Amino acid sequence: MKLLVRADASVDIGMGHRVRCQALVHAFTQLGWQCQFVVDRRYQAFASPDDCFIGGQSEQDSIEKKVAKKEGKTEFLSLAQQADLVILDHYDYSADDIAQLYQYQTNLLVLDDMNDRGEFPAKWLLNPLQQDYSKHIEFPLVGSRYALLRPAFQQLDESQSSPEQLLITLGGTDPLALTLPILNALLVSNFPTKYIQVLLGANAKNADQVIHFCRVNNIAFEQGLADVTPLMKQAKMAISAAGGTLFELACIGVPTVFAQVADNQTRSLQQHVPLNWCRSVRFDNIVEDVRQQRVKLLVEEVNRHWLDIEWRQEASKTARSLVDGEGANRVAKTINSYFSAP
Repeated sequence: MKLLVRADASVDIGMGHRVRCQALVHAFTQLGWQCQFVVDRRYQAFASPDDCFIGGQSEQDSIEKKVAKKEGKTEFLSLAQQADLVILDHYDYSADDIAQLYQYQTNLLVLDDMNDRGEFPAKWLLNPLQQDYSKHIEFPLVGSRYALLRPAFQQLDESQSSPEQLLITLGGTDPLALTLPILNALLVSNFPTKYIQVLLGANAKNADQVIHFCRVNNIAFEQGLADVTPLMKQAKMAISAAGGTLFELACIGVPTVFAQVADNQTRSLQQHVPLNWCRSVRFDNIVEDVRQQRVKLLVEEVNRHWLDIEWRQEASKTARSLVDGEGANRVAKTINSYFSAP
C-alpha cells in the first residue's frame, strides 16, 4: 500500500507539520505501508533526499510565488491519484483546494488545528483538540488520544525521578528568536543558571548567539537532538513553544509556560490552559517593540510557579492524564483496518 504525505517545513512554517507526520509515517511503515513525503521544492533544505519534490523554485515576487504554488498543487493532484492514501498537513490548502484533492483521492486524511477553513470533504480528519466538524468528514479523529507523538514517547519509563531542570525549547526553528531574550530575562531575575537546560532545534534562529551566551554563563544546552525525551524527563518545568511540543510535554507531565509563536496554536492553548497544567503568554500578535515586555511577563510566570510544589504536582498529574503517546499508532491502525476490512 502506498501512502503520500503532503507537508512542508521551513524557518517560517516551522518543523511541527513534518515532525508529527513523521510519527504517522513510522506507524504506517510498521504496518507494511510504503510512505513518502511530497514537499514544495522551495523548502528542500528542510526535507529528506528521499522526498518527492513539486512546484517551482521561485521566491522572488508574489506573482511568481502564486504561480509556483499553483503548479505544485496541480502536480500533487496526479500524484495523489496514484496513491492508496494521502495525508495532508498544510495550511496553504483552502477548503476548495481540499475539495479538489478529494475528487482525485477520496482516501484522504486531513490534519487540522484551527478548524477555520470552512467545510471540506475528507475520509478522515485528525485534530488533537476537541472540535466539531461537518458531515462531509466521514471519520473524525478528534481529541488528545490522537495527538501524534514520536516513537520515543511510547512506553515511557515510569520510574520515579526528581526532575530539577527548567527546560527551554522554542521549537525546531524558534521563528521569533525568543530563546536569547528569555535567557537574558531569567538571569536578570536571578533564576539560578545551574537549573536551566536549553534545547535548540537544528534550524533555530540565532543559534550561534544562544550557544555563545550559554557557554559564557555556564548554561547547559543541546541542539538538534533526535530523542528529546531524556531532557523532558529531567524537567521540573518548561518554557516552550505551543506547537506539537505541547502534547509531548503533557505526555511526560511537565508543567509549562507556553510562548505562543503562531496563530494556529491559539485553540490548543484555549483548551489546555483552563485545565491548569500550563500557562501561556502570546507573542505572535504583537510588534517587536512590545516583545520584551511579554518576555518579562513569561519569566515572572515561571518564577511564580517554580517553587509552588502543590501546583506543579497537580499540573503534572493532569498533563499525563491527557496524552498517552499512542496517538500515531492509534490512527494508523484505525485507517489500516479500513483497508483490511473484507
